[in-house]
Amino acid sequence: MTRVAVIGDIIVDKYIYGSSSRLSPEAPVPVVTYNREIETLGGAGLVYENLRSLGVEVDLYDHGAERSVKTRIICDGHYITRIDDDKFANSTVILDKIINDDFSQYDYVILSDYNKGVLDESRQIIKHLNKFGCRVIVDPKEHASRYNDAWLVKPNEKEYQQYFTNWHGNIITTRAGKSVIAKIDNKEYELPVEAVEVSDVTGAGDCFLAAFVYALVNNYDYKEAIKLAIQGSTESVKYVGTHILTEKDLKKKVVFTNGCFDVLHKGHLTLLKQARSLGDKLIVGLNSDASVNRLKGHNRPFNDIDTRREQLLLIPYVDEVIIFEEDTPYELIKQLQPDLIVKGGDYTAEEIVGNNIAPVHIVSTVDGFSTTKILEANI
Repeated sequence: MTRVAVIGDIIVDKYIYGSSSRLSPEAPVPVVTYNREIETLGGAGLVYENLRSLGVEVDLYDHGAERSVKTRIICDGHYITRIDDDKFANSTVILDKIINDDFSQYDYVILSDYNKGVLDESRQIIKHLNKFGCRVIVDPKEHASRYNDAWLVKPNEKEYQQYFTNWHGNIITTRAGKSVIAKIDNKEYELPVEAVEVSDVTGAGDCFLAAFVYALVNNYDYKEAIKLAIQGSTESVKYVGTHILTEKDLKKKVVFTNGCFDVLHKGHLTLLKQARSLGDKLIVGLNSDASVNRLKGHNRPFNDIDTRREQLLLIPYVDEVIIFEEDTPYELIKQLQPDLIVKGGDYTAEEIVGNNIAPVHIVSTVDGFSTTKILEANI
């Protein structure tokens, strides 16, 4: 089983929540009535907690350094201030500890650098890790020279401009709401980021990195791994305070529809477009030729299965087409377990095949368009 280690600056994120109904007589600041407080791990600790929550076999390296504490005061859902109590590690002591340890059990090692001393000797640490064949992934805070020979680095846009413009290895650059740019194994990627209402960016980079490594562990290709990382960081910023990812946060919403799709027309395209807009992936169940023949008569289908499948795959709203032989797609729906079933026409949800497996959404039929009418008009 693939195993991951996380080494870096472990931070304690402390949140004090309260409310306010008046200003202080001593200064023009709110008087915050204490409600509650929570503590979570940040920095390397947050990467670890996310990976653990996602079911990855992961260890947080115990380097023994004192942890910095970031205390945030949140009043009625809004940040008032942050108080930092920084602690800096003795990098020489930590290096001596690391280079005497065996990392042969790890496939990936994440270095989470928050510039608190733990990873000041990153170059030597990476050299040691490489002896064991570990793929070293770095979330950097300093000049690229500190991270020579890492398998991949993940700077943000500011860090890239300052330190990594001449980096020749694998790199992913996050850009605060703009597209993510990457180069891995000499192949370049640029993937969009969904625009969302941001509540708090705390830990977004840690969630990105954890989701990316989760994807690698689960054998995603690099493009899909970056997509999943973007999804993870996008989910994280929707919450006030530190958010720990779960697999549900990373799961794509799969939408299913089905039909013969014999002669494509405006009604079909409207259905497919609306179905795709309701999720992240649209799977189309397509009746086989024999199935269409049983349902529509001996002169159907007009187009054979290969033609119908190829035409559907040319439509940008369709992600996957699966052919089924039965008269209904019930067994296929049972196998796929989609999150939503979409159908067109004058049906109720109770009449739709698979309504006991997934919720159903009905798309109104476009008047005047049907395959039967098109074929009759051309006979």
